[in-house]
This record gives sequence, C-alpha cells and structure tokens, in this order.
Amino acid sequence: MKKKIYILFILLSINVFSQREADHWYFGDKAGLHFNAGRLDILNDSKMSTFTGSSSISDKQGNLIFYTNGQTVWNKNHQIIEDGENLAGELTNTQSSIIIPKPNSETNFYIFNTRQTLTNTPLLYPGIYYSEIEISSTYPSGKVIKKNERLEGLISQKITAVHHKNGKDIWVITYGKDVYEETNQLFYTFKVTEFGINSGIKTELNEIDETLLGKLKVSPNGSKVALSSTHERIHLYKFNNITGSLSEYSSIFLRTNITQGYLGYGLTFSPNSKYLYYPAYRYTGGKEHYKIFQAEIDKLNASSDYRGIPIFTGSPNRSAASIQLASDGKIYVAQVKVNNFYDNNGQLTGSESIPFKNIGVINEPNKFGEDSNYQDQVLNLENGNSHRGLPNFIQSYFRNRIITENKCVSEVFDFNLDAYKTITAAKWDFGDGNTATSLNTNHKYTTAGTYIVTSLVTMDSVEVPFYKEVIVYPLPEVIPNQELIQCDTNNDGVDFFDLYDISSKVVIETLDKNFIFYKSYLEAENDENRINNPELFQNESIRQELFVSVISEKGCRNITNFFIESKFVSLGNISTIYACDNSTNTIESLKGVFNLDEKRNQIKQEFNLNDDNTIQFYPSLIEAQTTTNLIEDDFTSPTTTIYVRVDTPLGCGGIEPFNLVVNTKPIININDSYIICVETSEHSTIIIDGNSFNDRYEWRTSADQIISTNKDFLLNSIGTFSLTAFKTENGLECSSYKEFTVAYPKSAEFNQIIVDTETENNTISVNLNGDSNYEFSLDNKTFFGNGTDYTFNNVTPGLRTIYVKDINNCEPSIQTNASVIGFKRFFSPNGDGNNDYWNLNGIDAAFFKSIKIIVFDRYGKVLHSITGFNSLGWNGIYNGKVLASNSYWFTAEIIDLEDNLIKKSGSFSLIRK
Repeated sequence: MKKKIYILFILLSINVFSQREADHWYFGDKAGLHFNAGRLDILNDSKMSTFTGSSSISDKQGNLIFYTNGQTVWNKNHQIIEDGENLAGELTNTQSSIIIPKPNSETNFYIFNTRQTLTNTPLLYPGIYYSEIEISSTYPSGKVIKKNERLEGLISQKITAVHHKNGKDIWVITYGKDVYEETNQLFYTFKVTEFGINSGIKTELNEIDETLLGKLKVSPNGSKVALSSTHERIHLYKFNNITGSLSEYSSIFLRTNITQGYLGYGLTFSPNSKYLYYPAYRYTGGKEHYKIFQAEIDKLNASSDYRGIPIFTGSPNRSAASIQLASDGKIYVAQVKVNNFYDNNGQLTGSESIPFKNIGVINEPNKFGEDSNYQDQVLNLENGNSHRGLPNFIQSYFRNRIITENKCVSEVFDFNLDAYKTITAAKWDFGDGNTATSLNTNHKYTTAGTYIVTSLVTMDSVEVPFYKEVIVYPLPEVIPNQELIQCDTNNDGVDFFDLYDISSKVVIETLDKNFIFYKSYLEAENDENRINNPELFQNESIRQELFVSVISEKGCRNITNFFIESKFVSLGNISTIYACDNSTNTIESLKGVFNLDEKRNQIKQEFNLNDDNTIQFYPSLIEAQTTTNLIEDDFTSPTTTIYVRVDTPLGCGGIEPFNLVVNTKPIININDSYIICVETSEHSTIIIDGNSFNDRYEWRTSADQIISTNKDFLLNSIGTFSLTAFKTENGLECSSYKEFTVAYPKSAEFNQIIVDTETENNTISVNLNGDSNYEFSLDNKTFFGNGTDYTFNNVTPGLRTIYVKDINNCEPSIQTNASVIGFKRFFSPNGDGNNDYWNLNGIDAAFFKSIKIIVFDRYGKVLHSITGFNSLGWNGIYNGKVLASNSYWFTAEIIDLEDNLIKKSGSFSLIRK
C-alpha cells in the first residue's frame, strides 16, 4: 500500500528526476518512499526491519524489482524470493549490501555484501560476497541462482558503486581491513561487466587505525570517493573510473581540540558533485550537539583544517545517521535519537537508540549554505520509522539530470543534459505544449507557473526519460499612468517629492518588492542613470513623467510610468494650539503634549473637508512635501512650528504651518518637608506660601481631601499634604503639583542607663543621644537637669519609669523602664493584703533571664525558695506551720540579659501583730 502526498517542500524547490532505478526506497523499520517523476509517495507495504544498511532497485520505468537488508531478499510483491534468505550480509553493518544490475541484462542482478564476522550456520568468513538473482519468465517471483560467493577476505562494512567511464560497466568500491593482516586497511574495486565480476583491484593508501563504522560514497560524476568513520576524520580520494584506482586527496579533521570534536557517520555528494554533506554530533563533556555540514570539494586539501559550514544545528540527543541523494535531486537525512548514560564523573557508560517517525530533507543541495534549504523532520514516514540507515544505490544514477535554473516569465531558460553515459539524442517537452529536439536547448515561457520538463534521452540506443520541475516566476503586476500630486507652497511649480509614495499606486501589493526610479523608459530598460535620491526628488517641470522598475523577491522586474505634478493649493491660516508644560524638571525646556487628533477634527470642520481627505502632520515643510517623519497624534514638543498636509483622492489638498505653544507651568516654591513642634501653642506658627503668581490653590491631605483653597497654608498637624496650583494662560488652565510632609522633630534616644545598687544610695544614671537639652523625671511631675546626662540618687528599689523631655517642649517626650534591685526590711503577713509577702524588689523578666532566692533561718535551714518572676514571695509559712516573729536571712543569684551574675544577701524581719 502506498499513500500519495504533495508536500510543500517539493513545490518550493527545483526538482531533478534522474534515471528511475533508484525510485523505490525501503529502509529502517518498515519505512518506504517512492519517487515518481514529481510526486513523492509514502509506502507502508515494507516487510523489512533493519537498524542500518539496506538496498533496493527499480526498473528503468521506476517499477519496484526487489529490496534487501543484506540477509533477506523481498520481491516487488513483498515476498521472500526463492532461496532469498541467509545471504552473507550482516544486519549491523552500516552498508550491508548494494544491488548491481548485470550490464546488458534485464533479468539478472548481483547483490554485493560486506561481512566482518565468522559464523558457522551457514559457514561464512569475513569478506566481500556476492549473490546473483534472476527475475525472469522462468523465475517470475525471483530466485537466488548463485549464493554467497566470496570475492575477497576483507573485513568490511563499507561499499558503494558508480558507472564506468564507458557508461556500461559498473565499479563496486569497498573498504576494510585485510582479514590476514588487520593493520592493513585498503580499498578493493570490482568491475562488473556483462561477462561477470572481474577480480578486485587493491589500493592501499596507508590509512591505518580507522574504524570500519561509517559510510563509503562515490560522487555522481565518478571523480571522488568519500569515506567517513567515527575516528573524527572524513577522507576524500580521487577516483579513476577508467582504471578503478584511488589516490589520496584530502581529509576533513573533525577534532577541534584535545577533548572536543565531531563524530561522523553518513555522507553524500550533491547532484553536481561540488558539495559533500555529512551529519555529525559534537562531543563536549557529555553534551553533544548535532549538526549537518556542507563542505565545498574545491576547498578541501591535505593541509587544511576546513570542515565546511553547518547548515543545521539540532538538539543534543541526536546521533549522526545516514544521508542519501535521491532521484528527485534532494538529499534525505535519516534521524535517530540517542539517550546517553553517564557516571558520576560525567563519563559515558552506555546509550540507547530510539527511531524517528520523520526524516529531514535538503531541498536544493546544489546551492551554498542556507540556500540549500534544509528542513528538519519534514517528511513523516507514517507506519515506518527511521533508524540509522538509508538504502544504498549506484551513485551515478543521480548524475542523470536536466540542468537549469528557475527564472522569470519572458527570460530565456537554458536547458543542458548530464549523464553517466554518452547522450546521442534528446526529445524535449517543456510542459507548456512546446517541444525541441536538440541536445542542449533553450526556451522562453510566456505564462508563470510550475512545469515538469521531460527530456527523452537516447543513450546506447535506449530512450530514457529525464525529468525536472521548473518554476517560472511571474512579473510584478503594475498599473500605468498613476499620479503623485505635490502641494506647491509658493506657486513656483517646483517642489520635493518622495517617489516611494507612488509604490502603493503602481502595484497592488508592495510587500517584498523593490522600486528603482528613472527619468526615461530607455534608462529603466537598460538600468542606467538611476535616480539616486528618490526620497527627496525635485521635479524639473510642473508635470513630469518618470518610470519605475518594480522588482519582486524572485528578481523579476516590470517597468511602468507615472507622473509627478506640483499644484498650488492654499488652505488658509491654521490657529495655534496650546498645551500645558509637563516637563519634569526646571533644567529642560518647556514641553507639552499636543492632541493632534483633536486638531485634525478642528481643521476638518473649519475648512469643511470631506471624509475621504487625509490630514497628517509633519515637522518641516520638506518632510510634509515628501510625507516623511509623520508626527503621531499625541505629540510631545516644546513651543515650535509644524506643518499640516491635506491629501484628497486627487492629490495634495494643501500644506500649511501652524504654531504649537507650551504654557508656562504654575510656580510652586515650597519645601519637600517641614518640622513643627509637638506643642504648637507654645511656639510661633509656620505658614507656607502658595505664590501669588498662580490663580487658585488646592491644599489636600494624603486622602485627597481638600482642606484649604487659600494662598497660604498653616502647618498645625503632621502628615503628608499636597498643593495643586492653577494658572490660566492663553485660555488654557494649567496646573502644577507638589507633595510635602510635615513631621515632629526627631526625639531623643536613650544611649545608656546604668543602675547602681551596690551601696545604700541606689542610683540611676541616664545618657541620651539628642539635639537639644533635656530634663529628667521618675514620676513625670517633677523634672531635673538641663542637658543630655542625669543621675538619680536614693532611688527606691523596684521597677522605675524614667521620663525625658526637651526644655523647649518641642520634641516628643520619651520614657523607658529601669530595674532597681532591693529587698524589704520587714513584712507582716497578717492577711490584710498589705505587706503580706517578702520578696526582692525590681526583679522583672524584661531585664533578667533568671532568679534564685533562698530564705533560711538563723540555723541555715532552708525555709523557702523563689525562682519565678511572677512569684508573690514568701508568706512566712514553712511546711504549713506559721512561723513566729523573728529575723530571717536570704541569698539571691540573678542573671541579667547579658549573662552577668548578680549576687545579693541580707536579713529581714517577720513581724506578727
């Protein structure tokens, strides 16, 4: 089963259809393609699954004959032919087989196989093998009539083929290691004639230590042989297709430094044999990058480090695979994903390959660089999958071609032929009803479109069809006698024109077109004396005829005329428009935003202009005349003069200047911030001035509430406020805005507080950081001192509050607590709620980490302990017994917040009444 597809990449490029023997491709996991003289079919009928190499062959009309993976042969009906199993090829070989039709025979074919290993069932040694297949009336389904004949003892994976110079015989070229001396790596070439297979010709070129993994490919013209390996090199050899010998030519070194480089696999030549394409992946510390390279054959030499240029860079998980030229003149690229596995040191430990559903295509491989037009994963294989391999063919099949280039309508197409055999006659059909019979010919198409050109070529008295798809590009459609009317502002008949303004009039679609201007048709036709300043062209007469050459993106050009004319038109005076200054600082000049859309509507009404008139604004007269540097509708500018241009359907309707004036901004001279005292009644009032230059005022709170509209503003509360000042000038009210803050002065800060309870005179010493003189108090009533330091004496033990205020009563007052440790001299636990407990005074968790107080009698017996800050203390009871009046003793250990240990001890009295 096959499915016909017509995909975009086929239609967008020049297609070359060569001889039909390579029309059928079977490869990978049941993947198949059919190249059918301009049509590409996806085939879903394959019975073959192979990871690497395969080969197939069709007859001269493009009908499938058979295909193979190197071990099994399937016929056109996808049946295994008689004795078509256990051929000598190995499924793991990169090129396990190639099919060679026996010269001058329509029924017999050779399958050449490569082999690396020894097997016992069947008994096969490493080497180059061939089998002969016959498909005839005797064996219509095909039969292997000669099987696994060993030609040479060569350990090999690589094989390719090309026609002999005589166009009849075929060279089969192999590369590998001598089975007896594996250090010797050499080529064998076998000439296949109508009489059979000649003995191999050995060529040894001292290429040692090369891996056998990779591909061998000969150029379509038979002059070069390329060999890839995974040893970071690609070798290129000269091939003599008369003698079958090879000679050293050059190498491509893929290593970039001691740890980095590229590894190749597949390769192929362009149809014209000028370029070599090869995919490779870069290894860099476990991070690979897949690329497809294009190398120019003429740039390769033995001493160069030239490796070509990449035409595609893909994702890191790609691996290099096969790449093969096809009968449609394109190159197809097999795709395979690789998941690599690394150890903890980043060293590669293993990998797995995953097939792709799609393959890539190089659409125009005869072109340089990106013009070769590679499309990644563009061709879906439907039921099949791509592995590393693509089918192997005689490469000279792809030399048969029609050579030409896509051109424009009315241009002459030159058609030439190239083939591996001598062409004696040709019958041409250009696809438009015209024919010719000369070998090399030319033709001029009168209608744009895509045509299949056929040349029925005679070689060795046999007619073989060549095909080529050509695209005839259309000329740009032009409209003659268009006019470009310019406004003559001073009635002298001479003005400036931007000739590019005619573009949208002489063609319907200006996209991807170039325009070149001339003063005469003859100059346009000969491309002479181009107008060098079309953006600023000054007419030479009131009405002047000019010519434009319109060039499409494909290079097709068409010439037409047009007229430029200068007409005096006066709109009349345009009134000034005003705007408020919106500049952000006083250094830059005044700038305002002008609403030109509003002005456009005003001009339209004032001069009674029709809806089909276009009104635009420009910075200068010349720019208005040449319609360049159009001003946007929201235009920010200082005071200036600009120009309005009106265009009617017939041309320019007038150009007039008018003024843009920026009003001065209302003046606000207030500070960003102000300081007021806490007690404003005790200090002079602060009033800020809104400036009498302005007309009106709005003082607002941070909540946007208007609290005053007077010029002056009294500062009597703190917060964030704003002033909006208004000024009317030229009939336009403008405003300025300023935000400011009102705050109390900065209060003092406690710098250091020292409490001394080591003597009977408990003291608290206070030190402040502040900008004023301050007075101090412990009861917030009576204040002492005049400075930033003060010491309180004879302080009663307990938690004390220190109050501080400045002597001017302007700053916010401050306060803090201090702990003065002391103990009661006596207590009277009689249950009246007064002095019922004994404890230390001044003990608070805000100042200390822990406390431990032990109470004992005169004999040292512990009566009570206090460890909690919230404890009331001792109530005079021990083990439930009320103790009598007497003297008692205590010890205290207190740890402050800085882990300092404070020890206290003493005696106190228990008094019962």
